[in-house]
Amino acid sequence: MAQRGEFQIIERYFTHETFGAWKSKGVGDDCAIIDLPAGRIAVTCDMMAIGTHFLPNARPEDVGYKALAVNLSDLAAAGAVPRAFFLSIALPERDDAWLAGFTRGLMELSVQSQCPLLGGDTTRTAQVGEAHAPVTISITAMGDLPQQMGLTRSGARPGDDIWVSGTVGGAYAALMHRWGKWTLPPEYFASAAERMDRPQARNALGTALLASATACADISDGLAQDLGHILERSDVSADVLWDNVPVHPALAALAQPQRIEAAMTGGDDYELVFTAPADKRGLIEQAAISSLTNVARIGTIVPKSPEDDVRLTICDARGEVLCLPKSGFDHFAES
Repeated sequence: MAQRGEFQIIERYFTHETFGAWKSKGVGDDCAIIDLPAGRIAVTCDMMAIGTHFLPNARPEDVGYKALAVNLSDLAAAGAVPRAFFLSIALPERDDAWLAGFTRGLMELSVQSQCPLLGGDTTRTAQVGEAHAPVTISITAMGDLPQQMGLTRSGARPGDDIWVSGTVGGAYAALMHRWGKWTLPPEYFASAAERMDRPQARNALGTALLASATACADISDGLAQDLGHILERSDVSADVLWDNVPVHPALAALAQPQRIEAAMTGGDDYELVFTAPADKRGLIEQAAISSLTNVARIGTIVPKSPEDDVRLTICDARGEVLCLPKSGFDHFAES
């Protein structure tokens, strides 16, 4: 599972040894985990753009809500409690109606999650030809962690169970429906669209997993790819049983290849994929109950062969290996 595209850029150009008074676990996890004299914090930063992360006709309320939700999901993957966020936004023009809707969605989730907006910056997008570039949003979110605790992608060990929260594939199925490539019946589309437009960050679950999980990532780029980040960082391989993967109900309307594509490589689910020792299953189930979040055990971490790259093997109930129809999302994959 060699690095490529977006992730190769991060690895090659933006991964450095940390220095200075604020030590962290460095680049490569969902959050930087930083030890301070007064405690430990998690910090994440995500940039999103209309036309790249949102359809051009996306409701501004949904844009605001989701822009914060994806950052809260990164904090969830670290096990952190959200405490504050900072917003920088670049606008092609002043549009008060759009801004009012954007702010309603943003602050709705801000209040729900008790994560207030504490500052930021506003500017105009660059002019390209006769037009200005679309809206671009950057949010930096911060959360609390107990001393010496915090989940990263690098702790998985052979023998660990692999778990996934909620369901996967719904957001991608909704996107493909909106693009006109797939067709979902109306009774399925509404719930799938909700997953795409208003993802629910699993912060309560992430915090409840601090005492039991060994590694964790949120599923933004696809289950296979984000589990692959855990495997790369932990230097292990994995076996996944397809029949145990908790797929969104909307996938029942799709053919098997489409179900596999949506669930394993679609992304935009913002669920958690995490690992834990087999003897922690009881604690995982308690964490699921306390956070009101369903979880499913989908596979096992296995040793990586010294002479091979990290591998992710996905089999069905008959033991047949499934081939993924595409990779997970990568901004620079084509280049």
